[in-house]
Amino acid sequence: MKMGNQDYKERDRKEWVLAHAGQIVATVAQIQWCKGCEDALNSHQPLLAVNHWYKKNVEQLNQLTDLVRGPLTEIERKIIVALVTTDVHARDIVDTLRQQKITTPMDFVWQQQLRYYWDNELDDCVVKQVNASFPYGYEYMGATTRLVITPLTDRCWITITGALHIKLGAAPAGPAGTGKTESTKDLAKAMGIQCVVFNCSDQIDYKMMARLFSGLAQQGAWTCLDEFNRMDIEVLSVIAQQLLTIRQALLISADIFLFEGHKIPLKKTCGVFVTMNPGYAGRTELPDNLKVLFRPVSMMI
Repeated sequence: MKMGNQDYKERDRKEWVLAHAGQIVATVAQIQWCKGCEDALNSHQPLLAVNHWYKKNVEQLNQLTDLVRGPLTEIERKIIVALVTTDVHARDIVDTLRQQKITTPMDFVWQQQLRYYWDNELDDCVVKQVNASFPYGYEYMGATTRLVITPLTDRCWITITGALHIKLGAAPAGPAGTGKTESTKDLAKAMGIQCVVFNCSDQIDYKMMARLFSGLAQQGAWTCLDEFNRMDIEVLSVIAQQLLTIRQALLISADIFLFEGHKIPLKKTCGVFVTMNPGYAGRTELPDNLKVLFRPVSMMI
C-alpha cells in the first residue's frame, strides 16, 4: 500500500492503474483523491482550486474510459471498472463542493464523505467519516466489483460508521431489494474488512449465535444478520445479552474478555449489523434491550 502510494506521484495515472493490485489501486486512488480535495479546499482561492480539481477529475475519468476501450486482461478490466465506479462518485462529490461553493474542509458537505488518509505518524491508511475514524483492515478482496454509490448508500454508510464509532451496531430496515445487505457488504469492502452474511431463521438457537459472535470478536470481522427479526423472541433476548457483553468489552478497550464462560481475545474492528423487513407475517418485534444496541436506518426507494 505504501509503495503504491509513493508510486502514484511518480507515474502517469494510466500506467499506475495497470501496475498495481486491484485493492491497492482502489484504496490509493481514494487516498490521493481525498488529498487533492483537501489541498484545493485549503488553498488561498478554494473556489478556483475546486473548479480546477473538478476538471482534473473529469480528465482522469476520460483516461480510464480510453483504457477500458483498449486491449486488457480480465483482471485489469475488473480493476478499472471498479475504479471508474468510485471515480464517478468522487467526481460527483467535487461537483457538489463546487456548486455549493464550499471553501473549508471542515464543512459538513465534505466531512460526511467516506475519506481516506495516509497517516504518517501511524504509517498506515485511515478511513474517516464525520467524526468516526478506523484503520484500514487489509482483508484480501482481490479485484472485486463495487456498488454504484447513491445518496441512499451514503446515508446508510454514515449511520454504520457513526454507530461503530460509539461501539453500537446498525440496523438497516426496509423492503426487499433496497440494498440493505449490499450497502453493508460494500462498506466492508471499502474499509478492507471481512463481512460474513448470515441468513437468520426461526431454527437458529443462541448457541449458534454465540459461536458466530465469538469468532467475530476474535477476528475483528463484521457480520450482517439478514432478516434478523425472523428469529424467536427467546433467542433474540439472549443475543441482546451476548452483544452487550461484547460492547462493554469494546467500551473499555479490553484485549481479552469473558464471553459465554470462555476468555477470548478481542479485536476492536468487530461489528454486528442486522437487516430487517418490517411488517411481514412471521416476523418478531425486537425486544427493547436489543433495540438499544443498534442504530436504525430506513432504506426506501
